[in-house]
Amino acid sequence: MRIYLLLLILISPQLSWGTATSLFSELKQAVFQIRVIDIASGDKFTIGSGFQISAEGHIATNFHVVSSYVHEPEKYRLEFVRTASSGDNSSDDNSSSDSSSNIQAAKLLTFDVIHDLAILTINDTPTQQTPNSFLPLSKQPLNKGDRIYSMGNPHDLGMTIIEGNYNGLLQASRYQKILFSGSLNSGMSGGPAINEQGEVIGINVATQGDEISYLVPVSYLKTLKANAELLQQQGLSDELNYTQLIHQSLFKDQANFYADILKQAFNTEILGEVNVANKISDSLKCWGHSTDSEDDDSGEAKHKGAHQHCVTEDQIYIDSNLGLGEFYYDFEWITSEELNPFQFYNIIQQRYTHGSLSNTYQEKYVTEFQCADNFISLSDHSWKISTCFRAYKDYPDLYDSQLVMASIDGSQKALIAKIGAAAISRDNATLLFKRFMESISWNK
Repeated sequence: MRIYLLLLILISPQLSWGTATSLFSELKQAVFQIRVIDIASGDKFTIGSGFQISAEGHIATNFHVVSSYVHEPEKYRLEFVRTASSGDNSSDDNSSSDSSSNIQAAKLLTFDVIHDLAILTINDTPTQQTPNSFLPLSKQPLNKGDRIYSMGNPHDLGMTIIEGNYNGLLQASRYQKILFSGSLNSGMSGGPAINEQGEVIGINVATQGDEISYLVPVSYLKTLKANAELLQQQGLSDELNYTQLIHQSLFKDQANFYADILKQAFNTEILGEVNVANKISDSLKCWGHSTDSEDDDSGEAKHKGAHQHCVTEDQIYIDSNLGLGEFYYDFEWITSEELNPFQFYNIIQQRYTHGSLSNTYQEKYVTEFQCADNFISLSDHSWKISTCFRAYKDYPDLYDSQLVMASIDGSQKALIAKIGAAAISRDNATLLFKRFMESISWNK
């Protein structure tokens, strides 16, 4: 990942500099590097950031920072590294981070795979080496434009603080994220984003570059912290089945998401001469374009088309090869006054393929797609439809599901419609397909 450097000219540079400096000095003891250690080699496998959120030693980070350990706990172990030893006032805050006195074993308490959060704790009985400072979780709402500060350890270079602004919640997103105008970098995942009072307002999670970064809202961390404390009180934190916890979270999340989508018939709009579904969910981003296909010899258009594509752009991180939660639909309207029926049919046949879920998973994750083809009648028109399902091996009752359908009116007009969802129950997928087909009708 590129390292983005930015020189900011501020209205009140001395105030901003002073705030960042004082916050860093005051809070650095509560912000750590989180390491996943390969047991066989004894070396770092992945790194991220984290921060202490209680006097009892609870440490927050991202799920994706510790996901390797979650999937293979027999292969890895967790540890956290303090930036500097307690009482170290050196200006070189990163010089001693690898000393053995600053490294402690960590234990995973629980995680929230949907919102990419995890809570660790100090593995051993707390001692005088236990960090004695922690960051309070904010109770105050933010306003757009408020100054916030992100801390973390980018690229294993040492602890840093980055200034930026709060720009509200990300629009057209399936999962709530804060839009942060600061430049996060690899290794800062799991670090805190704080307000000018030193309170946590979000957790570093991702960057898009060009000063566009994302934070997980602190409200989700509050919920997870309460859950972690309850597990400890009940003595259940050592009994968690990680795969089962992921499965339960995924199943509940898809149930909630599609319940909202499926509670009523879809609104429609006109594409060409067909009514089609219109913005099924506010979490989708939609794009459109038109096309003309030209004959190589004459340069004249032989067929024309209008294309609309809507898709969720955020996914649930499971591991580096598996992201779930994608949902899309697609319409293509095609007309021609030049092609004969056989030629036009061939064009439609070429485009009659299932849409492409961005996930191209290995055999260890999913079974092969099983597809069924049928012909049905909708609004006095004949449609060819094809439905496909493949199951997740570790997450029972969850499927990747896709439908493609096409109808030709005479020899010159056709619509191809596609819809797909990753990690959805079969019942929800079947109802989703039904709603989708019912929303499509030719204008008379």
